[in-house]
Amino acid sequence: MAVIFVDVSAHVARGGLLVAGAIGFTGLALTARGPLGLMRICGQRLHLILITVAGAVVAIAPVIPALRPDLESIIVVEFGAIGLIRLATFTRSDDGGRVVSKRTGSPVIDVRATVVSPADPRSARARPTGPTSSGAAARWVGRTAAVVAESGKRAAAKHRPAAEARVKQSIRSVGRIAGRVTSSSPANPATPPE
Repeated sequence: MAVIFVDVSAHVARGGLLVAGAIGFTGLALTARGPLGLMRICGQRLHLILITVAGAVVAIAPVIPALRPDLESIIVVEFGAIGLIRLATFTRSDDGGRVVSKRTGSPVIDVRATVVSPADPRSARARPTGPTSSGAAARWVGRTAAVVAESGKRAAAKHRPAAEARVKQSIRSVGRIAGRVTSSSPANPATPPE
């Protein structure tokens, strides 16, 4: 936005507000966390608030007669400030509760695990829910397959009549279309007169 403001200020008569806005936006860009950010002065949430406030100040500034630029500059200032505010309000800040790697500086997932012995009463909630022996596994697979087969039979019995009716209707429809096509063409085409 700062580059656009400087470019437009070079082509208009009263571009002081554009230059001031460009300086403010450049300062905010240099202190942001991002590709242009050289130094971080504050957290991301406060930085987004500062961007929103700076955009609002630049958007309201043309109301003051001493700062009012010409019409083209006002249009550029308003569109730029509103676009910057909109971008800042859609940016999600990650400052709260984030764990950062000391080695790379990038955010990491904070996961903790607890190992308990089988004799510990707390281990009951950590036990696996599936089968533990091969015989139990075979029984579990057999029961699961029976349940799946039974639910498949119920679904087929429930939906079979509707599916059969739809197939019969489609076959009749195709037969009607084929009958129309074959009946509209003459069986013995007449030879053209000579």
